[in-house]
Amino acid sequence: MLDWIRSWLFPSACAACGEPGPALCRGCEPHPTEALSFALEGVPAFALGPYEGALREAIVAMKRGERDPLDAFGALLEERAPLDGVLVPVPTSRARAAQRGFDQSVELARRFAAARRAPYADVLEKRGGAQAGRNRHARLLARGRFRIRRGASVPAEVTLLDDVCTTGATLGDAAAAVRAAGARVRRFVVLARTED
Repeated sequence: MLDWIRSWLFPSACAACGEPGPALCRGCEPHPTEALSFALEGVPAFALGPYEGALREAIVAMKRGERDPLDAFGALLEERAPLDGVLVPVPTSRARAAQRGFDQSVELARRFAAARRAPYADVLEKRGGAQAGRNRHARLLARGRFRIRRGASVPAEVTLLDDVCTTGATLGDAAAAVRAAGARVRRFVVLARTED
């Protein structure tokens, strides 16, 4: 009910161009040819596109707490992203999730998994602060920030999902936690990839 009232009072518009409609309109969403395939730690990785332009604006809007981009990103992931094994979101910190009102990676995983009719498992929790604002060296040194939730059952094979990949340190740290619990990381999926 609250979402309906919010959508009536504040109708959805493209986060990039402001046109009424989806939070990332067809004209502003990344073209399929902008998708990036790369590897982290020898594991295949996928991004909808580079962290720039309209894609960046929509991600920043989501990080500011706007929920509308979640549906647009969920649809784009469902349409374009590869998925191997069970989808596991790479969570943000509790403080960030409380500030936004949601954890963007968990919400993206729910939408992506529901659209694909694929399983997802919210098994990770994050300790410590965000990577934003840290230089490349500090990002790469950050370790041990993720652990398995108490009582969680970790799937045997997983795809880790996050919003943005810069150095790959966050994804690598999350991968280490699920690997320590016996899982095989088959793939990384992110909305966007940036350079430091």
